[in-house]
Amino acid sequence: MLKYILLLTSMALAISGQVFFKKGVQMSTLNASIGSIIQTLLHPYVFLGFVFYAISSILWLFILQRFPLSVAYPALAMSYVLIVIFSAALLGEALTLNKVLGSVIIVLGVAVLFR
Repeated sequence: MLKYILLLTSMALAISGQVFFKKGVQMSTLNASIGSIIQTLLHPYVFLGFVFYAISSILWLFILQRFPLSVAYPALAMSYVLIVIFSAALLGEALTLNKVLGSVIIVLGVAVLFR
């Protein structure tokens, strides 16, 4: 049971990191200049995204102790499904039929993997 909690927590942190990255770059003036890149990296949302990713990566090490890599890594595909949902809910991105159908295919693939 703990291994599944670790996996879900790691995915949730990685997804949160992506949402914070997106919010941070939306609020910054990112371009190719060094100053702009540094300013963006220091934006609180971008910084928080890195923190969430770091914690997710640490949890990933514990996950690799408990799952075969051939199961754990493909299970991360569920994060693609969840990011579609969170992008629509939190960022106002369009939830298209193609995104929904693609997400259903991913869920079916992960379900087969865990059988």
